[in-house]
Amino acid sequence: MERTRAALVGEARALTARHGLAGFTVEELCERVEISRRTFFNYFPSKEDAVLGEPPLSLTPEAENAFVAAGRHDGDGISPTLLQDLVAVILAQIGRTDFTREHAKQYHDIIHREPQLLPRILHNGEAQLRRFAEVVARRENLPPDDPLPRTVVYALADITRHTADEFFGDDTDRPFAELLLRNLDIVRRLFGQRLDPIETAGNP
Repeated sequence: MERTRAALVGEARALTARHGLAGFTVEELCERVEISRRTFFNYFPSKEDAVLGEPPLSLTPEAENAFVAAGRHDGDGISPTLLQDLVAVILAQIGRTDFTREHAKQYHDIIHREPQLLPRILHNGEAQLRRFAEVVARRENLPPDDPLPRTVVYALADITRHTADEFFGDDTDRPFAELLLRNLDIVRRLFGQRLDPIETAGNP
């Protein structure tokens, strides 16, 4: 199933980059992947959904359960391995995708050609981050309104995006995992510094 889903996403993106969304049919996409139209709709409700694929932090139930179970659950601060486990999730999810400069350019070209997809991309990404923050809260036994899970997830997402921009640039040949770990270590050292109360009078 995973292989068929990946093939559908890959072919849908290649066809969209080449011909636009209106330039091919679901039937043509199915022919290229050698599946039936009925099978296609077992994976995606539309061509657009096939092009968008799965959000980056879309965990399988097994992966989500393992991540939650790794929490300390003693009510005394966050799990000592939370950062390590979050990074492992990010790298595992990236490993499931075609994370290459060629595919990144293809995705950029698709958005440029079909700008109506951008609001859905942003909406899906935001929903996925909120969902993953809920998973972190469950792992850490925190209430839904606790700011920690959302702050952690959004901060890691921004660092990961920054690392991806660096990885796909022309000035590095270092592996993505190496760049991500370096950038996270920089942030870890910064936030390990002492921060005294700061006067905020007159500031919004």
